[in-house]
Amino acid sequence: METQLIRRENGIDYVLLTNDRLEEALRIQASTMADENIAIGLGMFEESGAPEEMQLIFREVVKDGVSIIALDSDTNEMAGVESKVNIFEKYNVDAMMEMFYLGTDTKYRGRGIGKILTECTLKLGKMLQNGEIKKVSMVPDETIVLEAAIPKVVIAVYTSNYSIRIGEKLNGEFLVNVFYEDFIINGKKMSERIGSNHKRVALVAYKLL
Repeated sequence: METQLIRRENGIDYVLLTNDRLEEALRIQASTMADENIAIGLGMFEESGAPEEMQLIFREVVKDGVSIIALDSDTNEMAGVESKVNIFEKYNVDAMMEMFYLGTDTKYRGRGIGKILTECTLKLGKMLQNGEIKKVSMVPDETIVLEAAIPKVVIAVYTSNYSIRIGEKLNGEFLVNVFYEDFIINGKKMSERIGSNHKRVALVAYKLL
């Protein structure tokens, strides 16, 4: 299957996810989910079957055909994955693109892959606007979800200090801040499960126009 390259930097190729790489992307999602603060705060791994249900959600999300993965240029091994879904009727635009999940394989962390995946998402949005790239069908003979939708804005919900710093470095517009301390799930504050290092969730927007 043809690979659509978005960017190449420091031995990593940032490309659109294709169906032949889907299971590998889901493996990274599953392995990095254990470090995701929302999952920890909600006690997701305390409930039987919850991680498997997240896999079903991810399989639906990637059907939009605009998910980016990071591949080792030498080994072609996947280092990270970023999935998106379009959201409508916000900011008076026809379509938006949400950074649904941002995760990096543990052995590739510390190389700025999360930040570059975000930059590639913004570039992808502009490439879609200019007709420079096509969405990729994840299911043979099935229409791409929202195929005609072209995003004008990218939004992200950042759940850790690391991802929040990405938003700050890239001059994202911070729209909402929500604190883990303020939410109780099954009789326990989310902050008690997560710990004191990560304190908030931030909704951040990047305008593409």
